[in-house]
Amino acid sequence: SSFFLTKALAIGNTPSFNVEVVQPGRVTPQMLEKRAAIILNDTQLPAALAGGALKAFVEKGGGVLVAVGEKTNWPANDADLLPGQFGQVVDRIDGRGATIGFRDYSHPVFEVFKAPRSGDFSAARVLRYRALQTAPDARVLARYDDGGVAVAERRVGSGRVLVVTTTLDTSWNDLELKPVYLPLVHQLARYVSQYEQSTSWATVG
Repeated sequence: SSFFLTKALAIGNTPSFNVEVVQPGRVTPQMLEKRAAIILNDTQLPAALAGGALKAFVEKGGGVLVAVGEKTNWPANDADLLPGQFGQVVDRIDGRGATIGFRDYSHPVFEVFKAPRSGDFSAARVLRYRALQTAPDARVLARYDDGGVAVAERRVGSGRVLVVTTTLDTSWNDLELKPVYLPLVHQLARYVSQYEQSTSWATVG
């Protein structure tokens, strides 16, 4: 399920992402050290990160990206880390599927897609997604054509948590087969990791 995601993050050098794929049962709290962000890709919250360990990581400036799928499971004790509560799976298999309609172009994740012909989200079809009831302090960054939340954010301490309510592989959508997938994944990873490109030159004197 991480094939498309890891391939996308391996491309480019601004920044260059160092990706390590770990099964949930092998995760330890020590793995969060010296890491800018973690991606929970269609998986449950690792037991080692439950009970406040992941929240402490985010509060100190760490980033979390949650990509929702069949295996996504989040314990109630850690639900306050997310931008909302998960609901039922929304099935859009009938017809052409859902499209990502609204995007908040004022947000850094989608700002690069603001210009004309800078990213065609309408070509991607989402056949399934997980409903998300957003919290009052959450920010919705994108919605599907039926109004359902596609991407939402919650700030926790100095860190950031993003939830994408569909998969980042082809099991629930065909976004991974569209040109917009690569820049979108890069924008999501840059944002949660709080990457800032350094100035390449400066005037002295």
